[in-house]
Amino acid sequence: MFNLSPIFAVHISDGVLTWQWLVGGFAVSAIALSIALYRIPQDLIPRIGVLTGVFFVASQLHITLGPTSVHLLLNGLLGAMLGFRATIAIAAGTILQALLVGHGGLTALGVNCAVMALPAVFMGAVFCALPKRYPILLGFFIGTTTAQLSVLLQATVLYLGAGGNWAVIAEANLLLHIPIIVLEGFTVAFALKVLAKARPEWLGIAPELQSSGNTSSIGTSH
Repeated sequence: MFNLSPIFAVHISDGVLTWQWLVGGFAVSAIALSIALYRIPQDLIPRIGVLTGVFFVASQLHITLGPTSVHLLLNGLLGAMLGFRATIAIAAGTILQALLVGHGGLTALGVNCAVMALPAVFMGAVFCALPKRYPILLGFFIGTTTAQLSVLLQATVLYLGAGGNWAVIAEANLLLHIPIIVLEGFTVAFALKVLAKARPEWLGIAPELQSSGNTSSIGTSH
């Protein structure tokens, strides 16, 4: 039976987009990565490495939906924990996905990285600005919204940069990812609940300000 997974995936393959979109993707990703790499705090490097692995492994956990399959993104979790530095983990993870398991094309690496990183950075800033009193609700919001933004951005890129019948595929891709968006929310919510207790400083929460399972409304700094 014909495998539709490469078509209905978040990662865009080679030969789909026009060269202008491919060049634009590399330019956007290069700018974002340059900013993220500037003066990285030493204590953040191990966390970036761990989350790069988490991001890569999550892409291997496929969920079958009819004739195709989708996988967790977890870019919302990276955005919450790394802020604008999430671009580093996403860029490294996207390269590994393309080289090791064939997720996305090499010429589309810039676009695929931007599709995942831009929503993560944006929602990381939102996470930083919001109170952390209810990490489960906050995690569900961050997880679902970041995943939704990535899927919408990818569909927009396909719709504008591919032409032909890809517009129909882009619309179908949005519908197919609704279940994964919900699952993404629950996954990030659970992760933030655990981290709020085990590593509150990773979320910008002072441990001494925690009380009875609720976390402080203090902001985070990336």
